[in-house]
This record gives sequence, structure tokens and C-alpha cells, in this order.
Amino acid sequence: MTAWRIALGIALASLPMGRCWADDGPPPEAIRGAVERGLIRIEQAARNYPDHRDCFSCHHQTLPAMAMAAADRAGFEVDRDLLAEIIEFSAESFQVRIESLRDGAGIGGGSMTVGYGLWAFLEGDRTPDALSDAMAGFLLKNQQASGRWSSNSGRPPLEGSHVMCTALAAYGLREFAPLAYRSLSKEAIAKANAWLLSVEPEDQEDRAAKLWGLWLLDADDEAIAEARAAVLSAQREDGGWAQLDSLSSDAYATGQALTILSRTGFPTNDPAYRRGLAFLVNSQCDDGSWFVQTRARGFQTPFDNGDPHGESSFISVAATCWAVAALAEGIDARADPTTEVGAD
Repeated sequence: MTAWRIALGIALASLPMGRCWADDGPPPEAIRGAVERGLIRIEQAARNYPDHRDCFSCHHQTLPAMAMAAADRAGFEVDRDLLAEIIEFSAESFQVRIESLRDGAGIGGGSMTVGYGLWAFLEGDRTPDALSDAMAGFLLKNQQASGRWSSNSGRPPLEGSHVMCTALAAYGLREFAPLAYRSLSKEAIAKANAWLLSVEPEDQEDRAAKLWGLWLLDADDEAIAEARAAVLSAQREDGGWAQLDSLSSDAYATGQALTILSRTGFPTNDPAYRRGLAFLVNSQCDDGSWFVQTRARGFQTPFDNGDPHGESSFISVAATCWAVAALAEGIDARADPTTEVGAD
């Protein structure tokens, strides 16, 4: 039996039995518990990573920062010192490559890496400086004539979507372009918006990214509504979303869909959102993580970061981050006024 099948069996064995709730979804205490258990895993993953690698990663820096910031806004207790350390680690890993950034070349993962890096800075409220100026300049140098930015890593789902790459790059430019680049950035963002309007999503990552990108770039309401409808129509009977039509629902696609729906104005008390929350609560592993089987080709030397799920640890960390963010955004503390969010 292959190692990944063994890991899959262990993970599935640790899943709780499914619980059924009405369309109002899981009760606040179930959501709180899931967020708190997930945060333990996320913070452990982010805390351990610098002991093994000195390079920035979207799965152990940006997405943990995103999940921790979402939980913090919802009133959960998070390690704010760790959040600051995540952002500083990210900045340092780009700082040593600042000349490459200024040249517009030589960055592993290209525009996708830089886009995720700027998103991490946003989640950590990092002040724009010469480094973010160089990162914005890199993005301006690498936009294609069509208006899109391209992912060149071929490692789905995190780094496999040109649509997500374009949304992140345009978002980063909108927030970090210095005054000297303002005119060029405005033109680049307009071209990106036009490309996003025309692109036909190929999978769930594309659908979610198109909705998010159009919202971030202030597309017209009709286009945003159409993109939102495409995301909602992909929800499965079990309440979850799948990365591909040929796959089963998983926490990565579900957490991402819900988080982006919430952040683009979709009400979290809608039955569709609540069914998604139920899927996440039901599919959480006993150790607080969510398991997702990797689809990315392996090219990095494996290392033990203390994360569960073996060769699928990177995507499972990312899934846990998206799941925690979706649950944090979906909890309504007013539903149980006797209990403080994040309390023991």
C-alpha cells in the first residue's frame, strides 16, 4: 500500500461522524470549537516553518496570516506576536531578493509568489516601503499583453490558476503601487479587470478567484453577481465544494469558496453558507486539521514540519487556513449572547 493511501486511511479514520443541522447550520459552540482547534494547527505550522526553510511560502505564511487575522477580527484569541513574525519572515525572504524584484526576474513562482507576498503584507497591516515598491514594480514588468498574470509553477490548486494569479497581482498593485507607478498601475489594473471579465473559469479555484478579483477591482454589479452565481452553482449536495468536477468536496475548495463569498458581500446567514459551514465542521479531523489529498507534483525535498498528513501536509495546512477563515467569518456571536467568542 502506498504511503499516501496509508495517510488517507488514517485521516479518514479520524474524521468525526457527520452531524445534521437545519439550514441555519452548526450552532455557535460547534463553530467556535472548530476554529479554536484549527488555530492550534495553523499556529503550530507557521511557528515551525522557519526552523526548516528560509523561503516564503503561501501555505505557511500568507494563508496562516489570513486565517489568524480573520479569527482575530471575529474575537478569537490568536498569537499576535506570531502573526507579526510571519509577516517579518515573509518580508525578509523577499528583501534578500530585492534586486531580482527590481529586475522583474529571478523570483521562484514569479508573479504568483509576489502576489501572495503582498497579500500577506496586507493581512499583517505592513506599511508600504521600498520592498513593496519593488514587488509592485515586478508585477508591472510581468503582466502579459492580454492583461493577465501567469502562474508558472503548475502546482494546483494554490499555484495553478492564472485567474488567481491575476486577482492577487492586481490586488497587490491596487494596494501597494507607489506614487511613481500610479499611472502605470491604473492601466494594468484596468487591463486585468477586462481580462477577468472575459475569462471562462476552468475549475473551482478559477471560479472563486474570478469572483474575488472582480469584487476587488470594482467591476460592475452584474458581472460580480454572475461570478457569484457560478461559485454558488458549484456547491454540492453535501454542502461542500470540490477543486475539480471529478473530485469529491474538500475543505480547501469549501473554505475558500465560503471565505470569498463572505468577503464579496454574500450573507453568511444564507442557507448555502450555513450548509458549507456544516460540511467544514463535520469534516474536521480530531487533531484540528482538515485533510486534503495533494494534486501537486513533488519537487521539494520533504521535511517534517510537525504538520499532519505527510506528503499532503502543505495543501492540508492551506485547507485548514481557508476552513478556519470561513468559519470565523460565519460565526455570529449574537446567536449565543451568554458566551464570549473565543472563550474557553
